[in-house]
Amino acid sequence: MNLEELITASIAEFLDVEVHRDTETLDLASKIEIVQKRIADKTKNNPHSSLVHKNNAKNYEYEMFFSSNPNDMIKIDGWVPIETEKIGKSDKIKEYIAIGLLRKIEPCYV
Repeated sequence: MNLEELITASIAEFLDVEVHRDTETLDLASKIEIVQKRIADKTKNNPHSSLVHKNNAKNYEYEMFFSSNPNDMIKIDGWVPIETEKIGKSDKIKEYIAIGLLRKIEPCYV
């Protein structure tokens, strides 16, 4: 499962949680938690997942927040893994975490 597949699967899972009778009344944080668990299970069970491969695990130490564009038909706000070297200035990481742009990836992802 590459990053594009992960994003597509996450969106599909979120939409499923959003419209499912048992979860439609949950708050956004609860829905995101359900999706995170489902995606973590999928990546753990996928032997070809680039996100769980031992050589790539170090590349995904952080997640970056993303938000839909105002004109998008479906609004999805969430977190996507980002390679540490793509963050830019490493001295800014703590600042990015403080403002909510980045967060450390929980151990269930790696």
